[in-house]
Amino acid sequence: MSLAFSRRVLTSATGLALAASGLVAFAATPSHAAGPAYQMPFSCQQSWLGKTYGGHSPSTLSIDWTRGSSTENQPVLASADGTVSVVKSLTTSYGKYVVIDHGGGSKTLYAHLNDHDVTVGQRVTRGQKIGIVGNTGNSTGAHLHYEQQYQGTVKQSVFNGVPFSMGSTLSSKNCGEVETPPAPTRQWRAQFAVEAGGGLFHGVRNPNGTWSKFGNVQNEGGDVPSGVRTTAEAGIDGDTHLVAVSNEGKLYHTVRFADGSWGGFGDVNAAAGQLANVTQVAAASVGAELQVAVVADGRVYHTVRRADGNWTPLAAVGNPAGDKPVTKVAMARTGSDVQLVAVADGVLHHTARLANGTWLGWGDVSAEGAPAAIADVAIAGTGNDLQVVLTVENGAKQYHGARFFSGDWVFNSLSPVVSGVTVTDVAAAAVNDELQVAFVAADGRVLHTVRQVSGNWTGVGSVDLTGVTGTRTGVSITGTYN
Repeated sequence: MSLAFSRRVLTSATGLALAASGLVAFAATPSHAAGPAYQMPFSCQQSWLGKTYGGHSPSTLSIDWTRGSSTENQPVLASADGTVSVVKSLTTSYGKYVVIDHGGGSKTLYAHLNDHDVTVGQRVTRGQKIGIVGNTGNSTGAHLHYEQQYQGTVKQSVFNGVPFSMGSTLSSKNCGEVETPPAPTRQWRAQFAVEAGGGLFHGVRNPNGTWSKFGNVQNEGGDVPSGVRTTAEAGIDGDTHLVAVSNEGKLYHTVRFADGSWGGFGDVNAAAGQLANVTQVAAASVGAELQVAVVADGRVYHTVRRADGNWTPLAAVGNPAGDKPVTKVAMARTGSDVQLVAVADGVLHHTARLANGTWLGWGDVSAEGAPAAIADVAIAGTGNDLQVVLTVENGAKQYHGARFFSGDWVFNSLSPVVSGVTVTDVAAAAVNDELQVAFVAADGRVLHTVRQVSGNWTGVGSVDLTGVTGTRTGVSITGTYN
């Protein structure tokens, strides 16, 4: 089905410059291409149990490997080709350990060894023996402490092309001449994060319309302290960046890499500045940069995560509605600009961050035909046009609109597409120039529809949420080319 549009003119807004100064270092894992072809650090066909635990240092993404009563003194093998960069023997901490540098920011660490067989600067190949499993340093019982790192931060381990799930027993394919699994064909995919019961679950909608099973992000990438309140996503260079607001009002960031593995959650407030009572978050990508807007105590703030992983200080983006608190923000890229909308007292307001870093003044979009009593909003950029999805009257009605490159706005009811549904949360993303929209219904379903390039909408369908536990409270989407 298609919906007709009429056009209204938006008056030009005055410029408001908010030049962010200074960068703050933040060790969250940056975007990267596919890493080395890692295999397990054990002999061919051996089966090992990999676990972690709360407070595991330096990250709950570190793996402790055991093999029952035959753990101690088993050979430890290099997971991939590289150069030995560290060989140390400590009486505490890692004990005897080895670090191999695989290039491009990727390293592996092997700790608590009883002995090591390599020296610093030595070139090793995948499957080469580098030591034996032991119980040295701060260790209770023989085991191998193992880390895959990127840019100095522990990430979820990947073996034979498959991200490792903690608590699994896996058989080693470190068998000499190992055929590396072919990389999947790069295509646009929709990444979905669902908030449920304070937890966070992630699934992928493939280009052919099939869905991956939803997995528990906090099992793969570490916990968000106090649980997840809401999230936003943005795709950068094949990776999916996810920003989460915790139930205690703090901001965290992680990355789902193109290979399906996750980085650990990093504390954004510690890097970009402390804000009290963060309630909402929005994100968009411009090139290799992640743009993030948040609502804290009813006001809108903005920060940028640069390509090098540093964050700019959080800065206020004016006040769109005087003393009226903002309840929701949404963000999207159109061309080289960042579009930002906010809802205050049920009214939609709009601004934009231009490519030179300056902001336009806030404009009241109700004067351009936006409906009143807005409860929620989501936006996405398709080329130079901004697509808008609104829920009004406490979610009982839904609208679709657009802000064209000319500055004209249009709004139309979505009743021909969605009817008889009360919506508690809405998300939208441009995926290969199509608008994908998800709604969380009051009955707990997550509904999905697509506005095709032609302007026609697909029928609304329920997303298979097998694996998602708890009451569904929110959803976020982005498109990633990987």
